[in-house]
Amino acid sequence: MKIEFKKYDELNNKEIWEIFKNRSEVFVVEQEWLACDIDENDLIATHMMIKNQEDEIVAYLRIFKLDDQTITFGRVLTPIKFRGLSYGKDLLFNATKWIKANYPQMNIKISAQYRLLNFYKSFGFIEASDVYDDDGIEHIKMMIEFK
Repeated sequence: MKIEFKKYDELNNKEIWEIFKNRSEVFVVEQEWLACDIDENDLIATHMMIKNQEDEIVAYLRIFKLDDQTITFGRVLTPIKFRGLSYGKDLLFNATKWIKANYPQMNIKISAQYRLLNFYKSFGFIEASDVYDDDGIEHIKMMIEFK
């Protein structure tokens, strides 16, 4: 298992293709999210990937600053064929560890799918809003304060 953090211009063509393919399969096809998945945040984000021995992306998320005090991550996914193998837990553990090491004075605030509330709580996230609808999927703001 390899954990990689890369800016957009450091990604190779295969990684870009695999990231967008996985995001389309999970968010557009599986979750029927009818919005443009690719946006300007892809250009400024740090893309975190966990890869297996065959160099396939088995878990992914992107990290970027919301403002001078807050960092966020999103597009959190594990491709269907790799679910149930704890890659999501590895992803969140290492993402929060990396953020704390690289942005120790910043808080993390995310928009989490509500069905994953307890998963995020297990990493120290607390609820920071009521449940709201985001394109037909229940979400909740959650955060970790490092300060």
